[in-house]
Formats: sequence, C-alpha cells, structure tokens
Amino acid sequence: MSEELPLFPLDTVLFPGGELPLRIFEMRYRRLVDLCGRQQPFVVVRIREGREVGEPAFTHEIGTRVFFEQLLSQRDGTLGALVLGEQRVRLSDWRAEEDGLVFAQVHQMSEETYVPIPDDLKLLAATLEDQGHAIPDVGMLAWRLAEGLPLNADARQALLEESDAAQRLESVRAWLLRYPGWFSA
Repeated sequence: MSEELPLFPLDTVLFPGGELPLRIFEMRYRRLVDLCGRQQPFVVVRIREGREVGEPAFTHEIGTRVFFEQLLSQRDGTLGALVLGEQRVRLSDWRAEEDGLVFAQVHQMSEETYVPIPDDLKLLAATLEDQGHAIPDVGMLAWRLAEGLPLNADARQALLEESDAAQRLESVRAWLLRYPGWFSA
C-alpha cells in the first residue's frame, strides 16, 4: 500500500515514537501545514544532498511518517510546531511542485518482529517508561536510547534503516559502551 505525502527534508533523523520541534518559515512548509493540519500525515526525511532552506533537497529513501502534535504562531511571524514520529516508511517517485514542496510515494514498511527486552536492560527500559516513553520491545528501546546518544546523522540514519530490531539494539549497546555514564538508571 502506498500514498503520496509531502516531505519535510531536514539535516536530522527522527525515529518512530520520537518528537521533533520545528520552526516553519518557508512558504512551502506553511502550505504543508495547511495541507496536513493535525489530521493528515507527512514525512520527515534526512537530506542526502542539498540544504534545508532554498531549492528542494535530495533525500534518503527511508524516513518517518509524522503528524503535527502542536502548532503555535510565534511573535517573529514563524510557526512553531512539534511533530510526533509514527512509523518508518520507504519513499519513491519524488516530485517537486512549483513552490518547492516535495511529494513522494510513501510505502509502509513491514512490521518488525516483536523482540522482548532482555533482563539486563529492563531497569533501563523502566526508567525510560517512568519518563513518559512507551517501551514495548527492543526496537523502541533502541530508538529511545539512540535519541540521547551523541551519534552523527549517518549513524542515526543507519539505525532508522535497520529493519532487525535485535540488531538495532546491539548497535546501540555498542555505542552505550563507547559513552559510559551517558545514562544512569
């Protein structure tokens, strides 16, 4: 199943279940807000080539389908927004409209196999749940942990593209060892 959705290309990666604040000032993204409001999804996707402002950028093929959670007019005339990541999606058949707003065919990626949280990480998962995060399995645990780690955008994109939840967690475990003390339960 696919649908055509507008894209919001950024120099960052948003994981499913994560939140991202946005400052919207370009007319093409104000139009995206008008098109989507709080009811219709769009896709946040990392830029592969180009910039966030100006000409349409070339993006990666995997992004995150999102919804606006909050929209607030700012004193400087911009629009403040908070988006919530819903699920990973694969993009194809990009097209840019006259104002530079890019659309793509969005394909839902298959659901991951449920992998329970291992005993040695249950305390860490419980701490994240106490902070308001839903952590049902290792896939979501890996994404929540990765959000706080000092990873570059390439590493974050690789995690987003990893379809094996257990492997994603093993990658995050390796980074946790590189950054001891980053998280204390």
